[in-house]
Amino acid sequence: MTLCTISFCLKQLIGSPDDSSLGFLRSDNARRYVRQLPQYPRQPFSARFPNMSPGAVDLLEKMLVFDPNRRITVDEALSHPYLAPLHNINVEPVCPRPFCFDFDQPSFTEENIKELIYQESVKFNPDPIH
Repeated sequence: MTLCTISFCLKQLIGSPDDSSLGFLRSDNARRYVRQLPQYPRQPFSARFPNMSPGAVDLLEKMLVFDPNRRITVDEALSHPYLAPLHNINVEPVCPRPFCFDFDQPSFTEENIKELIYQESVKFNPDPIH
């Protein structure tokens, strides 16, 4: 199954995002692209997964949200009643420092990207021939 297929199946399940769910997209082109895709209504998770417990359905609905700012956080998910039997804060390791996902955040200019590619290539070929 390709990423595109997974994305399509997910969109059919969670439905097409409304404009308020596109705010996290920084690019107007990205928002236009998402808006032009075929529109799908949100499917009731309990109907799509009739054998899942209501707690599992609730957790899944909170995790599968288009806007990452509206998704359940890791801490909230671990505290969700569905995971309560598996969650014991006394025996769970804690990361000594938060993960840094800065690479996910910046909007690079074309020049920044060219410089980053150049710097990376120099690591593999430190003495360029001129």
